[in-house]
Amino acid sequence: SQSHHTPLLSCRDDQWSHQSPTPAVSNLKSRISNHPMILQALNDLYGRLEQDKAYGIAPPGFSPQKISFRIVIKPDGSLFKIEDARSPNEKGKLVSKALEVPLHEKRTSGVKAQFMCDKLEYVLGYQPNGKKEGTGDKCFNAFKEKHLIHEHTINSPSYSILCKFLSGWSPNNLNTQTIDKEMETGFGVFQILGDKTDIHHDEAIKNWWIQSQNEENPNAKHGQCLVTGDTSEICRIHHDIKGFKSSTALVGIQENTSYESYGLSKTENCPVSEEAAFNYATALNALLAGPKRNKHRINIANTSAVFWTKKPTELEDSFAEYFGHTSSAQDAQDEAQRKRIEFILRAIRTGKSILAHEDLSTPFYILGLEQPNPGRFAVRFFHRSTTGNLVENLKRHHQNLQIVSTFETDPDFPVIWQLLDQVAPPKGNKLDRDKIPPLLGGALTRAIIEGTPYPEGLFTAVIRRIHADRSVHYLRASLLKAILTRNHKLNIPIMLDPNQTDPAYLLGRLFAALEKTQEDALAGINATIRDRFYSSASATPASVFPRLLRTYQHHLAKLNGGAKVNREKLVQEIMATIHSNGFPAQLNLKSQGVFAIGYYHQRRDFFTKKDDK
Repeated sequence: SQSHHTPLLSCRDDQWSHQSPTPAVSNLKSRISNHPMILQALNDLYGRLEQDKAYGIAPPGFSPQKISFRIVIKPDGSLFKIEDARSPNEKGKLVSKALEVPLHEKRTSGVKAQFMCDKLEYVLGYQPNGKKEGTGDKCFNAFKEKHLIHEHTINSPSYSILCKFLSGWSPNNLNTQTIDKEMETGFGVFQILGDKTDIHHDEAIKNWWIQSQNEENPNAKHGQCLVTGDTSEICRIHHDIKGFKSSTALVGIQENTSYESYGLSKTENCPVSEEAAFNYATALNALLAGPKRNKHRINIANTSAVFWTKKPTELEDSFAEYFGHTSSAQDAQDEAQRKRIEFILRAIRTGKSILAHEDLSTPFYILGLEQPNPGRFAVRFFHRSTTGNLVENLKRHHQNLQIVSTFETDPDFPVIWQLLDQVAPPKGNKLDRDKIPPLLGGALTRAIIEGTPYPEGLFTAVIRRIHADRSVHYLRASLLKAILTRNHKLNIPIMLDPNQTDPAYLLGRLFAALEKTQEDALAGINATIRDRFYSSASATPASVFPRLLRTYQHHLAKLNGGAKVNREKLVQEIMATIHSNGFPAQLNLKSQGVFAIGYYHQRRDFFTKKDDK
């Protein structure tokens, strides 16, 4: 299968069995192992990213960490100053810079010190706000003991200076120091006064750390890794995934839960080797929070979607900037960005031909993650395709959406967030995007990328918003047309089709003609029949249209000669086809969508110059 949902997995006699189509979710209460296909793809990706310096991939045993402050120590082991390590961004705000530091161990509750890099309560004994009195002292003592015990083993002058500082430092000395509020929750590193690099970059320290990471754990469990197939040490606690409100592991199983069986405990039920666990977590963190995150990450409602190709492609370079941020090449100010967007626009319109110089069989992956609350991950979708199939499906999606636009600024190919906005209720002068159904973004993304039917819930939600707002504009009409075309196999035209005989389409056209007559007769009117009767006219035409036609006669009488004749001719042409069957008592949901498109087409035709039709 090209498409992979993320079913729950359980190990039974070395067989992985699909138990449920529900997306795999890991949380602090019950962690569930994810589909191994996701981990395999990310494990393979690590090998590619490791070779590209632009991604800043740390070697095994190290990881990037945002550093807020730097503790500068004099050669005699005394404190020189606590230095702000942040730097201003393009908006002038101070932000932490990611540096490569020794890999942190998992820290959930209690006191656990990290090596060479930690928070203020550990490195200096700072008492954190809201924590029990004495927490800072306990954390600092743990940090000091962790480092002093290795001084003679590491045998580095720089490390000995650090140990001398830790031995002579007292948390009470912080009373004489000024610490920025923003640094209180950040991480810090150490540097010796006069050195250009931080202490943890000392070769002797780095070599000792790498050697200690490679040492065999005598209590470790060994087994066959479900990602690589090799027999090796099984990862007990998976690394945290960053880039969300809180960092948490993607894979894990709580002890003594129903996910354990056959005497296996915790992550032994989903065996992943230490190497594969490091690889997949490092690759995923690079996509979500690394220096190239804008290239690989787009936000779809509350879901963060990351995507990549097995090898570098132009499609990968263009996908985020087009699909997630801008809607036309003219919106891009940067020339290189504009060219990338134009490339994918041409690819979508012409299909595979523009990608002739690329390998169309290159695998393409997209993974949707959401964090509904801290400590919990939801895998909303995971899809594997090829660059060729992807472009074909995007082209088909583009064709489904095509409808005559209202303004020149209307997007030629609306991106996902613009489509999802059509179901968001207003909240003041903005849209309340929190009210968009959380699963809708993933379902729509999957339909676009896989070429499958659009979610019917999206169609229902759009109709509901039209009834509530009494507004049928370009994006809503475009979305309705796409769903009716793909899901219901209807032949919906791009612009007005005078020969269309569908009763719902004709009723939409008639309603638009009656409204335009009212507007022409009563110039400057604040509310039209659309504000009062659209919902009932589109749902129960027989009870509304006879009344509207009587009112129409009064409005028609106020028009000038030529306009009056043309309008009456148009209404009679529409009515001629409707009269044969009469006004239907009710229109179902699908027909209400056709009604909206008929209304939109006729309204656009009224405002289109005759030489442009």
